[in-house]
Amino acid sequence: MILNLSHIVEAIGGTLSGDESARWSGAEIDTRRDVRDKVFFALQGEQTDGHAFIDKAIEGGCVAIVVSKNVTASVPVIQVENPRRALFLLAQFVRAKLDIRSTIAITGSVGKTTTKNILSSLLGSGTMASPASFNNDLGIPLTLLSAVGSTNLVVEVGANACGEIEPLAKLVAPDIAVITSIQKAHLEGFGSVDAILNEKMKLFESLQTDGIAIIPSDVDFDETNIPGQLLRVGESIDADIRVLTCCDEHGYAKLDIGEGFVTLRMLGKHNAMNAALAIVAARFAFQRQGEEYSLHELLKRVSLFEGTAGRLLKEEFNGITIIDDAYNANPASMNAAIEMFSRMKAPRKILVLGDMLELGDQSDVEHRRIGGLVAKQSFDKVILVGNAMASAAKVLLDAIHEEKICDQTMRRIAHSFDEGDVVLLKGSRGLKLERIVESLRDKVKVSSL
Repeated sequence: MILNLSHIVEAIGGTLSGDESARWSGAEIDTRRDVRDKVFFALQGEQTDGHAFIDKAIEGGCVAIVVSKNVTASVPVIQVENPRRALFLLAQFVRAKLDIRSTIAITGSVGKTTTKNILSSLLGSGTMASPASFNNDLGIPLTLLSAVGSTNLVVEVGANACGEIEPLAKLVAPDIAVITSIQKAHLEGFGSVDAILNEKMKLFESLQTDGIAIIPSDVDFDETNIPGQLLRVGESIDADIRVLTCCDEHGYAKLDIGEGFVTLRMLGKHNAMNAALAIVAARFAFQRQGEEYSLHELLKRVSLFEGTAGRLLKEEFNGITIIDDAYNANPASMNAAIEMFSRMKAPRKILVLGDMLELGDQSDVEHRRIGGLVAKQSFDKVILVGNAMASAAKVLLDAIHEEKICDQTMRRIAHSFDEGDVVLLKGSRGLKLERIVESLRDKVKVSSL
């Protein structure tokens, strides 16, 4: 499919100044990323105004700009009332024209990105998957606009509050939809777990009658509004596809999907479930393309998957082993990480926990509960980071509590580790606990000079 600027005007309206025949291949809103041959949308944000970066976008090689202000530029300009809305409308236009064999959408309280990455690796070349966590009303349109020429499309769909998933689900129009889990996450925006469930179910409701809905068998929900085929995956005896999950003594996930356990290269029992959901989705995606693979064949492929950065990824620095699970945290993922770490055999285990954000009025209760969970384990040292972890510190009297989340704190924590230590980092994205890993990496570089 060849796209030129006339297609954009057809999709979003507005006034074009410049050559309408100019071709483009994708859109961008951030000049820190690659803008070559793309259309730059100058969005007005809370902190920044995209119009201030137009010159940088042009220097980077963008072919046109979409603006809401009067602008003169050396590339074609399309002026609209609302560039953010225009981006969504353009994605709708392009989605209707995409020739995609299988479109899979994934949502859930935890596990979305890992499941997406496993599924993308299974489907192989020709698959367009949401970069990073491009899962909102900006990231999903950008993903769709980069999917021209792709065979398969794997899209992560997120939400922080009620009412966000339905328009995104309609935009993606999936053939296969996956819900990874329903847990206490973003309670500040949702208010309750029931509200989270109702919101996530909007993804299933967007399916056509020949669509496939995949969900863990332990999620209890109303099936009446789901078109298409429903598949429950899990360990319960009433699961449509029954699996068994566990971990080995080193914390690595093991999954049995019918023909015996296979050890994965990912830490944590919950990642075995993420893998199972991805495998089932991949099998049906392949079937839509006329290809047939057994679940066990796909499992053997998954056993080669290395994991996702910031999600229980293991790295070693001069004899110090870091398990980086600092990309995000909520009560469910915190529980899973702590359980995995408690079962892992290691000479000296250090637990570093950061705040769980966006829990609203449940924050104190949930942090105190995490403190109680950790108190039942036998970790050699516990370091708590952030203001909310003060509630956990009231239970963990021997823990070190660092309220400040500045760079200096992260360096101090990093320099407190010794050779032979195995360290788990777990916390919400806002704390940026990965700075501890960066400090260790810098320390190794200095020592090698």
